[in-house]
Amino acid sequence: MKGTFKAAMAAIIVAPLLIGQISAGQAPAGATGQCKDGTYTSAATKSGACRGHQGVDKWFASDTAGAKSDASKSAKTSSTNPNSAASAPKASAAAAAGAMPAGATGQCKDGTYTSAATKSGACRGHEGVDKWFADTGAGAAKTSNPGAPAPAPAPAAAPAPAAKPVPAAAPAPSSQPRETATRTAPAPGATAGSVWVNTDSNVYHCPGTHYYGTTKEGKYMSEADAVKAGARPAGGKACSAK
Repeated sequence: MKGTFKAAMAAIIVAPLLIGQISAGQAPAGATGQCKDGTYTSAATKSGACRGHQGVDKWFASDTAGAKSDASKSAKTSSTNPNSAASAPKASAAAAAGAMPAGATGQCKDGTYTSAATKSGACRGHEGVDKWFADTGAGAAKTSNPGAPAPAPAPAAAPAPAAKPVPAAAPAPSSQPRETATRTAPAPGATAGSVWVNTDSNVYHCPGTHYYGTTKEGKYMSEADAVKAGARPAGGKACSAK
């Protein structure tokens, strides 16, 4: 008796959703699915459409429950997450036929695309970033620091040490033997117009000069003979020119 009552109640609950068994092999107008016992249902959702009729065998209509569930989930997220509203304009619907929308900078894990300028927070409320197409520009922001102090100027080069003065070279010793008088009076033998030739230095002296006939070594001869012998006049001036 109790089992009969349960069956009757199930039939009453499902009756508005069921359209009897198919006639002539065709589904009735408005049928959304066929149950495993051969009956048809016009339920809007697949879940529970054939309760009491062995479950759903075939489903003809799209199941909108998932869409409703997603919409409900999105509404719940928006009401509990104050940041979801800010992220909404960043993400666009999934591109039709798999095409990426113009201006998209990344793709979220739920299939939507985002045009956010930075990766951080670009897919907030959309399960996070799956692919990122644009550079974040963070590197440029980090390296560009207008407040950083300017580098210190390089120290000036030390001046080159002053060149030391080169000492003057000592004068080379004269190759001409120094004239030295050894006599207080001229040697005897002088004739008029003769010169005294110092045979050590090969320099001849004119009459009346300090070294005329007074050097240790020497002899008298004419000036012409002295020149022929290779002697040179003292002071570079011939006696005849005086």
